[in-house]
Amino acid sequence: MGKEELKKRVKVIIKRLADNYPDAKCHLDFKNPFELIVSTVLAAQCTDVSVNKTMTPLYKSKYKSPKDILKDGADKFRDEIKSINFYNNKTKSIISLCESLEKNHKGRVPDDMDSLTELPGVGRKSASVVLGNCFGKEDVIIVDTHLKRVSARLGLIENDNPDKIEAELKEIVPEKEQFYFSMRTGEHGRLVCQAKKPKCGECFLSDICPSKNKF
Repeated sequence: MGKEELKKRVKVIIKRLADNYPDAKCHLDFKNPFELIVSTVLAAQCTDVSVNKTMTPLYKSKYKSPKDILKDGADKFRDEIKSINFYNNKTKSIISLCESLEKNHKGRVPDDMDSLTELPGVGRKSASVVLGNCFGKEDVIIVDTHLKRVSARLGLIENDNPDKIEAELKEIVPEKEQFYFSMRTGEHGRLVCQAKKPKCGECFLSDICPSKNKF
């Protein structure tokens, strides 16, 4: 399918996603960019529910800023997040992240892609999550497992590499729609277009989906 045809298909998909998930939002609990960037790093290969269960009480009681985590130190922080997968490596990442925020950004989370992706443990996906949810950036594609799966099934992408997927989608999704497309596609992946047993019979995109009933 050519790019112009893909753009026409995406226009329809965007409209239907907006109609069905007008209020799609981040599943990580946060009140500011610091909380979201820490939770996003911790959520790698871990459920948002698990991260929320651990971190939401900690943000309320003790971790208000990078300085608070650094003051606690790696050993104490590690003990606090032991319920999260790969807590040893993630402790190192969060300590390095907080050190970088303090040293290079006066303890504040930056609001541009280049600065965010220079932070330890922060890739383009995590940066896009923060930019879209905290700084109102609309021209970001969040390539998580749900967006990747749904976009592939809908025939919108050909690549498997996250950076290439982001580039592909940026060519066919209008800039002002990219963040919302990401959030709503993610919601669709969680609720309907699930990994093992997609609910094709309930899907409002099934009539234009080349993967209908193939799973």
